[in-house]
Amino acid sequence: MRVLFAHGFEGSPDGSKPTYMREALRWDVTAPKMSELGWSIASQTEVIIRYLDRDNFDLLVGSSMGGLAVANASSMRPDAEIKLLLIAPAFGLAENWEGMEEAGRSAWKTTGERRYTGFEMDIVLPWEFMESAERMSWPVPAHKTSIMHGKFDEVVPISYSRKVEEKCENVQLYEVDDTHRMKDSLRLIPEIASELVGISQNIPLIKQDKLEVPPELSEEVSEAGGPIDTGSENLPDEEPEADIEQLEAEMRSLEAEMEKKRAALKITKEEAHAQKVAMEIAEEAEEKRELQSSEVKEAIKKAEDQVKIAKIEAEEAVKRAEKEEEEAEEARLIAEIEEDEAKEARADAEVAKRKLDEALMNAEVAGTNVEQINEDAEREKRENEIIERVRQRKDMLDWSKIGSGEGDKKDDLSRINGIEVFTQKKLNALGIKTFDQLSKLDSKETEAINDALEFVPGRVAEMEWTKQAITMIDLESVSSTPPNESGEETGMADLSAAKINWSLIGKAGDRKSDNLTDIKGIDLEIEKKLKVLGIRTFDQISKMDKDTSEAVNGALGMTPGRVSKMMWPQQALGLID
Repeated sequence: MRVLFAHGFEGSPDGSKPTYMREALRWDVTAPKMSELGWSIASQTEVIIRYLDRDNFDLLVGSSMGGLAVANASSMRPDAEIKLLLIAPAFGLAENWEGMEEAGRSAWKTTGERRYTGFEMDIVLPWEFMESAERMSWPVPAHKTSIMHGKFDEVVPISYSRKVEEKCENVQLYEVDDTHRMKDSLRLIPEIASELVGISQNIPLIKQDKLEVPPELSEEVSEAGGPIDTGSENLPDEEPEADIEQLEAEMRSLEAEMEKKRAALKITKEEAHAQKVAMEIAEEAEEKRELQSSEVKEAIKKAEDQVKIAKIEAEEAVKRAEKEEEEAEEARLIAEIEEDEAKEARADAEVAKRKLDEALMNAEVAGTNVEQINEDAEREKRENEIIERVRQRKDMLDWSKIGSGEGDKKDDLSRINGIEVFTQKKLNALGIKTFDQLSKLDSKETEAINDALEFVPGRVAEMEWTKQAITMIDLESVSSTPPNESGEETGMADLSAAKINWSLIGKAGDRKSDNLTDIKGIDLEIEKKLKVLGIRTFDQISKMDKDTSEAVNGALGMTPGRVSKMMWPQQALGLID
C-alpha cells in the first residue's frame, strides 16, 4: 500500500510512526519534510498538495499538525482518489496554539514574530503562521476519513476531533486510551487502515476502542478452542445409519474447518505478536535513535556553545589587548608629554633659579649698596655736621700767630702721624691747610685746636704735630745731595725719589707707631725719617714690594738696594707675627 505520511510540528520524516509503517507493516511510505516551505499550516498544506499532484497514493496519514495539513489538502483536492487517516489531528490550531491569550496574540501581531522553543527546537515564527492558522484550523475533509485520537491528549483536546466527526458524515472517530504521542496505539493503525481502504490485514478491526470478532468465528469456535455445540439434543434417539455417517462426515468436516480456523487464529495471533514485537523493536530503535540524536545534538550544541564562548572570550581578549595597547600607547604619549613638560619645567626652574639667584644677589648687593650708601650718607652727614661745628670755631685760634693759610698752597697734612683724612678735613674747615701753620702752634694754640677738633684733651700735643710739621718743612727744603768725598751718606732724603705706592702699603693714619728700630738696618735717625715720610708701622713696611722698597730707599737718601738687601719687609712681617 502506498502511503503519504505528514509528520507533526516537532516530528520528522524518520519518526516512530512512519518507521513503524515501513518496517512492521511493510508499507511503501513517502514522508516529506513538512517545514521545507515554512512553518505555517498553509506552507505545510502546500507540501502535501505538491506530492498529491505529481503522484498517486492509496492512503494519506497525518499526525498532529500534519493531520491538519492532510485534511486541508483533502478539502482543496476533492477529486483525488485517496483515503485519510488522521492521528491526533491539530484541528482548532488558531484557538489552541500554546493556549495563547489575546495579549500574547496582540504582541505577536505588533512585533511580527514570536519565538518558539520546543523539544530540540528554537525557531522564530512570523505572524503569517497565525494568519494562516485562523483561515485553515477547521477544514472539511472531502474524502473518507478515519481519526485516531487519544482520550488523554494533553496537546489537542479530543473534543476537537469529536466536533469534526459530528459535522462530517464521511469522518469516523476512533477514541483510544492514549496521549498525544499515540505510542501505545500504533498497533491499531493496520486495523483501522484495512477497514478504511478495504484491504485485509488479518487483524481484528477496532472501533470505538472495542474489538469486533467476525460472527462466523465466534459462533463456530471460541478463542480458547472450546467444545462445539452440535445441537445433538434435538436429534432423535435412534438415527438411521446413513444419518450417522452423514453426521460423522459433517463432524469431520467441522473439525477440519475448526482446525483451519484454529490455525488461522494461531497465525493471526502470531502475526499480531510479530507485529507487536516489530512495533516494540521499531519504537525501541526510534527511542534509541532519538536518544542518540538528542545526545549528538546536545554534544553538537555544547560544542557550538563552547566555540561561541571561546570565540567571545577570544574577541574579548583581543579587545582587552587592543585596549591595553591603546592605554599603553596613551600612557607612553602622556609620559613623553610629561617628560617634555618636566624638562621644560626643569629648564624654567633653572632659569627661575638663576633669575632668583641674580635677584637675590642684586637684592643683596642693592641692600648692601643701599646700606653702604645709607651708612656713607649717614657718616657724611655726621662728618659734615662735625666739620660745620669745627668751622664755627675759627675764632678760637689766633690767626695772627699761625697765619691765615690763604692762597692756593695746600699740604697733605695726613702725612703727619695722627692726622687721617677726616682730621685733615676738619683742619681744613678750621682754616689750617699747611705744615707751616702747624709748625707755628704754641701750647695755647695747640690746646685750642685740640678742643676745636673735639679730641680728647692733650691728644694734639701728645702726637707732636708741631714738631712733625717742622720736620716735613725741613724735608721739603732739603735737596738731593750726593755722598761726600769719603763716600758716606749725607743723611738727607732725596724727596724726588719718593715714589711710594701708598695704595699698596697704606697710610698709618692715627694708628699707633711701632718701634721701627727693631728692624735691623733702621736706627733712630732712619726711623725719624720714615715717620716723617708717613711710614710708622711694621704693617706698612711688610707690604712694600720691590718698587716701593726702592722708592723708600731713595727717599731716605740711602744707597740703592739697601732696603731690599736688609730684608725690611720680611723682618717687619716676622715682627707682626
